[in-house]
Amino acid sequence: MAPVPPAPPVGSQGNCEHGQRCVQKYLCTNASTSGEGLIDIRFNDDNPCVDYLLQCCYEEDIIHAPIPPPTPTPPTVPVMNEPACGKRNPDGIGFRITGSKDSESEYGEFPWMMAVLKQEAALDQVVNVFLCGGSLIHPRVVLTGAHCVQNKSPQQLKVRGGEWDTQTKNEIHPHQDRNVAEVIVHPEYYKGGLYNDVALLIMDAPFNLDEGIQTVCLPPQDAKFDHQRCFASGWGKDVFGKAGSYQAILKKIELPIVPSAQCQSALRSTRVGPKFVLHNSFICAGGEKGKDTCKGDGGSPLVCPIQGSYQHYYQVGLVAWGIGCGENQIPGVYADVAHFRNWIDQQMHTRQIDTKSYTP
Repeated sequence: MAPVPPAPPVGSQGNCEHGQRCVQKYLCTNASTSGEGLIDIRFNDDNPCVDYLLQCCYEEDIIHAPIPPPTPTPPTVPVMNEPACGKRNPDGIGFRITGSKDSESEYGEFPWMMAVLKQEAALDQVVNVFLCGGSLIHPRVVLTGAHCVQNKSPQQLKVRGGEWDTQTKNEIHPHQDRNVAEVIVHPEYYKGGLYNDVALLIMDAPFNLDEGIQTVCLPPQDAKFDHQRCFASGWGKDVFGKAGSYQAILKKIELPIVPSAQCQSALRSTRVGPKFVLHNSFICAGGEKGKDTCKGDGGSPLVCPIQGSYQHYYQVGLVAWGIGCGENQIPGVYADVAHFRNWIDQQMHTRQIDTKSYTP
């Protein structure tokens, strides 16, 4: 996540007509009768405010004591004991993307999505460089891949919550950054094969939960999700190799969970060879051409619906590795979160951190 050059400030005239200035869309009373903005990220070329989250608004139409717009409430299905964790916002928060989307997620769709950053010195300043994805399981705890943070000191790391488009700061809710106080890598992590590729990051202060920052649910120990259709999200490259580019807006991909035996058979047809054995700490998903997680998605969550619960999700995997990216019939490989539930609980209990935040 490279430094972003400053955009024209909110409140500037930009190229608006006389008497107008650029403001966030939801702060303009004539923006939408429902208070819900409709944003087409492909229309930026015609926007006199440059940033697609802004629009021209007459002074008399500007709301000067703003209250963030309410999230549209979809029809609810009565469910007993609705979990507090894992609530996906499929319609986004405050606005929806319209037009032809290129796998972009809605703003706030996956409120547990975290960006793990590495602080590096550049010239005379410290910049935050995107390292990998992660997920919030407790206001103070982020789950990520061991391969992302092994041999990193807490002082090198920072975690960002509430991020969506890395190239703008005009989202409805500002993102939140927290410093890392402790890095916990699974003791049986094996770098060579990426076995047991999980780690926990303990923040020095909790994230302030809001509709854009929430925890994800974790499944019971050894739970299975074969053949379910699930979602992976991340800011990783769209294709593998030099031709790929990192994504500004958080992407999502719908993928099926592939049974381990089927996954192992598919992978044996690739360069890993006919004797390859899929380690029991992995789960597989994908195998549909052009739909995969890629470089830079490491540590990002794979989530599946909780059966019988409306729009609530378990995190079943963390992006680990794959052969190429988006190859037909070749699934991607993820750390199996259910395999590590007991270990995660143990780490939380040792530090006197409550596990209710991720238990539905």
